Amino acid sequence: MCGEDLIKNISFIVASDSGRKRSSFLSQERYWKKALELLLLCKRPMIVTGFYAKERCSAETDGPMGAAILGRALKSLGKNVLLVTDWRCRGVVEAAPLPVRGPKTLIASGGEQILRLRPDLLVFIKRPGKARDGRYYNMRGLDITDVTDPLDEAVSIARDVFENLKVIGVGDGGNEAGMGIFLQELVLSEPEFGKYFSVVKGDAAIACDVSNWGAYGLVALMSCVTGRFLLHDEGEELQMIMAMLDAGAVDGKTLERSPFVSGLHLSKNQEVVSRLGLMVKETYL
Repeated sequence: MCGEDLIKNISFIVASDSGRKRSSFLSQERYWKKALELLLLCKRPMIVTGFYAKERCSAETDGPMGAAILGRALKSLGKNVLLVTDWRCRGVVEAAPLPVRGPKTLIASGGEQILRLRPDLLVFIKRPGKARDGRYYNMRGLDITDVTDPLDEAVSIARDVFENLKVIGVGDGGNEAGMGIFLQELVLSEPEFGKYFSVVKGDAAIACDVSNWGAYGLVALMSCVTGRFLLHDEGEELQMIMAMLDAGAVDGKTLERSPFVSGLHLSKNQEVVSRLGLMVKETYL
């Protein structure tokens, strides 16, 4: 179904250390394959996103666009999908799917609210995950526990109650929910950030340069194996980021309200979208 060359091609585009975070080198073929399997088999997926920039009192640009495009792809495949975020990130997360007719957004304050709808798959895209001390951190070392609703607690609750619930994490720093699967490697490679890495594990985790790109890579993979073009285009990328900026979003690296994602200009993000689209159309469709 899914060949090694295909995953290498996608990883080369979305996980080649463009963001200089090094965590992208943890990208592993087996987790791409597992994530694909879970996405195609699920019926009621929920995509959890929204990373609050405490310093600017707004949500980051990274995460919601990836959630919107992955959600739209799953919706196109007949899945009953919802986006999920907290009230602080609500405006930005709700803005992202509007230009692309993506899924609706559920506002939650904890894991139990999420699980009431009985999802069979949780996909965390750039969503804070608890660290070893039970608190939340951004990669600048700032404790953001007081502005982070514990949506990742759905994982620990589900492990005890819903045995069949699966989890995918998508992240670029290692402090995101689902990325705990890489905890040992991250601590060994970057011990100075060890306190901040998430311990919340997924069944699969996608390490990438920019979290949005990891989600786009998964959609490209889904496109290739289903024979349906599920990606978006450069114009839609522009529309989404402008909608989020209108809602007050800021770039997570520069903390500016500008068309950047993880410190990379809109044009770089559009280039990634274009490269993925061309690869899918020219090689696999």
